[in-house]
Amino acid sequence: MATTAYKRSSSELYQTIQEISRNRAQKRLRLIVKKPIVSTSITTFTGLLESAGSSNEALQLLIKISDALQFDEPEMGEAVRKLCEHFKKEQESAVRVKILALFGDFAADTSYDGALLANEVLTLLKSESSAKVICQALHSLHKIGISQSLPQSHVAKMVITARNSLTSQSHNVQRHALLLLGAFASVEEDSVEKTVELIGRYTDSQDSRVRAQAFRSILTLGGRGVNLAPDLYPRATDALRDDYECVRKEALQLVYELGTRHPEHMILVPDSDMEMRLVDAAFGKVCSAMCDLSMQVRTQAAELLGGMTAVGSEFLNQTLDKKLMSNLRRKKSLHERNLENFTSGEWSSGKKWADDAPKEFLNAASISLIATGACGALVHGLEDEFLEVRTASVDSMCRLALIHPPFASTSLDFLVDMFNDEIESVRLKAIYSLTMISKHITLREDQLETMLSSLEDYSVEVREGLHLMLGACKVSTQACLKLVVQKILDVLSKYPQDKESAFGCLQRVGQKHPDLCMALTPQLLQDHPFFDSAERDVEDPAYVCILVMLFNAAQHRPPMLSLFPDTTVRHYGYLRDTMPNFVPHLMLRTVVDQTQLTGATGSRQFLETLLYNIDAAYSAPRARQALLEAAQSNLDRLAEIDPALSGTANFTAMFLGAQLLIHQLQSCIAPKQNKTPSRESLNLLMRKCLKLQNLFSHLTKEDWLLVKQISLRASALHLVIVVKDRSQSALAPCQLLLHIAADISVFLQDNPDIVADKFTGSILQSLAAISDPKPGRVFWEILPIVQSATPVVTPRVNVDIRMCTARILEPCNVASVENQIKVTAGLIAAVPLVADIENLQDYQRQDLRIRIKYPDQNIHTVVPRLRDVKRILTESGEEVNNWRLRTTILLSHGVWTEATHVEIFVCLSVRPGTELELCKSVKIMFAPKPVKRGI
Repeated sequence: MATTAYKRSSSELYQTIQEISRNRAQKRLRLIVKKPIVSTSITTFTGLLESAGSSNEALQLLIKISDALQFDEPEMGEAVRKLCEHFKKEQESAVRVKILALFGDFAADTSYDGALLANEVLTLLKSESSAKVICQALHSLHKIGISQSLPQSHVAKMVITARNSLTSQSHNVQRHALLLLGAFASVEEDSVEKTVELIGRYTDSQDSRVRAQAFRSILTLGGRGVNLAPDLYPRATDALRDDYECVRKEALQLVYELGTRHPEHMILVPDSDMEMRLVDAAFGKVCSAMCDLSMQVRTQAAELLGGMTAVGSEFLNQTLDKKLMSNLRRKKSLHERNLENFTSGEWSSGKKWADDAPKEFLNAASISLIATGACGALVHGLEDEFLEVRTASVDSMCRLALIHPPFASTSLDFLVDMFNDEIESVRLKAIYSLTMISKHITLREDQLETMLSSLEDYSVEVREGLHLMLGACKVSTQACLKLVVQKILDVLSKYPQDKESAFGCLQRVGQKHPDLCMALTPQLLQDHPFFDSAERDVEDPAYVCILVMLFNAAQHRPPMLSLFPDTTVRHYGYLRDTMPNFVPHLMLRTVVDQTQLTGATGSRQFLETLLYNIDAAYSAPRARQALLEAAQSNLDRLAEIDPALSGTANFTAMFLGAQLLIHQLQSCIAPKQNKTPSRESLNLLMRKCLKLQNLFSHLTKEDWLLVKQISLRASALHLVIVVKDRSQSALAPCQLLLHIAADISVFLQDNPDIVADKFTGSILQSLAAISDPKPGRVFWEILPIVQSATPVVTPRVNVDIRMCTARILEPCNVASVENQIKVTAGLIAAVPLVADIENLQDYQRQDLRIRIKYPDQNIHTVVPRLRDVKRILTESGEEVNNWRLRTTILLSHGVWTEATHVEIFVCLSVRPGTELELCKSVKIMFAPKPVKRGI
C-alpha cells in the first residue's frame, strides 16, 4: 500500500491524505481527516426556516444554527428579525423555546448587541402563556445580562418582568424569576430591603427548588454588595432542618455569611435569657451540619468552619471534645433557685420522678450556650467515611490553628492521627497542614513516634512531605532530635532515591536546633575524646546527612567549629564545593571559600556597570560588538555563582545575545553587501526571541516592550533574509511578522504610558498602510527600515526576573557500561524520571515535554500527564511556581552492536514543532540486545 501526502500552504489548518491500493486483495485503510468548520451565512438557514413544512423541520434548522454560531455581524439583524417572526406564528412550544435559547447564545458567542436581543425577548414574552417558554425567556435574559453590559433601562424592565413572573404557578418560572432578581435587582438602600423581603417569602415555598433558589438569590445579592441583615438568621437556621439537601446547602451558606458579616451582633439563646455573639451561634449551627445525612452538606460544613476565624476560643476548643463542657451552662445561685420556688407557689406532687430536683440539672441542653451537635464536630469530620469530608476537616483545622495558636497545640494530636489515614491525599493534606502550623507547636517524643512511623510509606510524595514537615517543626529534647536523625537515616538506607529530600530536611533541622545539635556533635560524629576514629566515607549519604545538619547548625553557633575533628574540616571543603545549596559558608580554619561573592549589592553593581558601558558605546559599532561578546560570558558566569540574580543575568545575557545576532545579520543585508547570512544564526536568533517571550516571568511593562520590540526586529529581519534568499516560502515569516506587529500594537494601546522606539513605530505605520499584506509587498515596505535600523536599547536592571529552568534528579548521568539499561530489541524498557522545574507558570504545565534523543538522531517527544506534575510546597504553605515532575519514560529501539548513550531533555513546547530546552541533557547507557532463540 502506498501513501501520497499533498502538503498545502501554511495558512491551511489540515492536510488531505490520499491512499491508492495497488493490490485489491489487501485491505483498504480509510483515513478520516477532520475538516475545519466553514462559516455559513445565517440567512441561508433563516430562509429555509420560512419554507419549513413542519415544526420538526424548523427545530432541525434551529439546531444547525446553534451548532454553527459563526456568522457575519451584518447578517445578524435580519436573522433575528426572521426568527422573531417565526416565533410569533409557531404553535409548537419546543420550537419557541429553541429560538429564545438561540438569542442567549447570540449574546454569549457573537458580538451582536445584547440590548437589542433583550428587547426582542421582552417583547415576545408579553404574549406568551406557556410556562416552558417563559422559563426559557427568563433564562435567556439572564444569559444576555451576564454576557454583555446592558443599559439601566433594560435591566429595570428585566427586573419588572421577573417580579411579575413570580406569581406563576410553575416552580421553574418562579425559580428563574428569582435567579433574575438576584442577579439584576437594584442594590440601592431604599429598594433592596423590599427585594430581599420579596425573595425571602419564597424560602417557605412548597417546592424545594424554589426554596433553594430563594436562598441562592439572597446570597447573590450579598455578593453584589448588599448588606444582609442579621434578621435573616432565624429563617436560615430553620431551613437547616429541611428535608432536601439543596435547601440545606444554601441555608448553610447563608448562616456562614451572616456569621462572618456580623460577628459581634448579639442574639438570644433559645429557651434562655442569655445572649451570645452571632458568629458563635452560626459556628454552632455549621458544626451541627457535620452530622448531616448528606456527604455534600458535611463537606460544605467542614469547608466553612475554616473561614469562621472570629469564633471564641471556648467554642473552638469544643469542636475537639465529644463531651459537652460544663462551663458552657449557666449555673444559678441558691438565692435565685429559692426565689423561683417561692414565686411559683408549687409543691412537689410526687407523680413525676425528681420534679423537685434543682433546676440546674433539668434539661441542661436547653440552657446550653452551644448546640450539642458542635461537640466534637471536627473529630466527627476527621472520622468521616468519605475522604472529601476528612480532607475538608483537616484543611479547616489548619486554617483555624493559624489564627488561634492555642488551638494549634490542641489539634496537634488529631492531625498526627491522620497520618495513618488509608487515603494518600488525606495523609498528604494532614502533613502539609501540620507543616503550615509548625511555628505554633513543639513536638513531643510520643508524637514523633507516630510521625516517624509514616516515613516508611511506599508513596514518595508522603515521604517528601514528611521531610518537609520535620524540617519545619521544632522538637523539645535531645532524645527527640536523635530519634528524628536515626529514623531518617534508617529510611534513607531503604529508599536511597530520597537522598536530596533527606539533605534538605536535615539542613532545616540543623538551622532550627543549633543548641541541641551542638550537644550531640561528638556523638553524631563518633568522635572519641582520647582515641582517633577511622575516617568515614564522604560519599556515604548517611554521613553526608549528619554533616549537612551540623554545618547548618554551626552557622548559628560558631563555638561548634571547635568540636569538629580535622577530617570533618577537610570534608567540609569538599561538600562546600559539591553541594553549595546545602552547605553554608563557615569560617573554618585552613578552608577558604572561593565562591563567596561580595553579596547581592556587588553583583547588582557589576551588572549596572556592564550595561552602562554598553550604552556608552551606543554610537561605536565595533566597540559595542566587542562589549556584547564579552558581556555574554560574564553574565553567564554571574548567573552560575549568584542564584539570587540568575534570572536577571540570564535574561540580560539572552537579550544582548539577540542584539549581537541582529547586528551580524543586519550587516549581511546592507545595501552594498553581498554576504550570505548564516541560516544557523537566523534560527538561533528566533530561538532566543522565543526564550525571551516564554521562559521569563516577573517582567515589568518596560521589559515586555523591549522583548516585543526585539522579536519584531527579528521577525522583520527573518522575512527580509528569506525573500532575498528565494530558497523557501516567505508566507510563514510574513504571517509571523504580522502576528507580532498586531500583538505589540495591542500592547501599546493597553499601556499608553510607554512609548515604542523609532523602528517599531515605522514598522507598525508601514504595515498599517498595506491593504493586502502579501510577502512581496511587505518585503519592499520594510526593507529600507530594516537596513537603516539603529541598535536596540539595553534593558534596565530588574532583580525580580525569574527564569524557568529544570533539573533532572533521576536518572543520573551514566558513563560506565556496568550501569547500562539492557532490553531485548523491539521491547520496552521503563525508566523512572524525576525532575524539578522552577518558575514554571501554572498555565505552562500542560506544555511540558520530555524529549528522548537516540544515537541515530531519532527524537521521540513524550507528553507527561498533568497528574505527574505536582507543585512543591514550602514550609509556610505558600504556592510558588516550583514543580516536581515524576513519571516513567519508555525506551525502545532496534538491535545495536554496543551500548550507546541516549539523551533525555525536559522541554517546554511554545508552538507546534518547537520546544525550548529547560535543562542540560542527561545521558544514560542503553543496549538493545538481539532476541535469544532457543534450541
